[in-house]
Amino acid sequence: MQSDSLYTGMAGLQAINARMQALASNLANAQTPGYAALQAVTQPDFYQGSNAPAGADAATFNAGPDTTQGPPRETGDPMNVALSGDAWLQVQTSSGPALTRNGTLAISAAGILTDSSGNPVLGTNGQPISLPTLQKLQIGTDGTVSGIPANSTSGQAQQYGQIALISTPAGTLTQLSGTLYAPPAGVTLSPSTNGGLQQGYLNQSNVNPTQAMMELIGDSRSYQMQTQLMHSQSTASADLNTLVAQG
Repeated sequence: MQSDSLYTGMAGLQAINARMQALASNLANAQTPGYAALQAVTQPDFYQGSNAPAGADAATFNAGPDTTQGPPRETGDPMNVALSGDAWLQVQTSSGPALTRNGTLAISAAGILTDSSGNPVLGTNGQPISLPTLQKLQIGTDGTVSGIPANSTSGQAQQYGQIALISTPAGTLTQLSGTLYAPPAGVTLSPSTNGGLQQGYLNQSNVNPTQAMMELIGDSRSYQMQTQLMHSQSTASADLNTLVAQG
């Protein structure tokens, strides 16, 4: 009986611990632009075999990020873009294409439009967008990138490409780092049909700090209670064994 209860108690602690780790990461990134809240999911994994104890282990897995769009916040910076609808930016990383909703853009020394980590932002043609030195950068709601060249005497803007807006793919996204996510293997990425860009804005994190803090406090109390229960069960079992031995 002691073994069964301890197995069950340990499974409960594993599940609570996984949720607490996800919540802690969410709270730490509550102010990170484009951050998608982690979701820890736990399901029972029943013990099997002729000598298996009663009960089940806790199989905890990452259900992928919450793909809900974070609300836009005005920054006034022309190198910032907020996404609407189900749209994501597609960038080229060293491990392949990735998706992000962190619209903090930059222009590399080579004149390539990048994200804040230096990854090239891909255009609708699947290639990075190359820019000359500009007097002014303009990004349209459809992702069209234009600007006035620094050496222009006419003051007329020219187009240099169009940022690809990708719809949320089917399946589970895998967090690569920070606000970069890998699409599911084998899934074909499709253009967003309802997405757009808003220059001078950034998407905030979709974490609800108040809710996450309340859930973390609740899980901390549950973890403490589960630990105390296991200790009580262990003490009671030890006392019973002592009585049996004395008898």
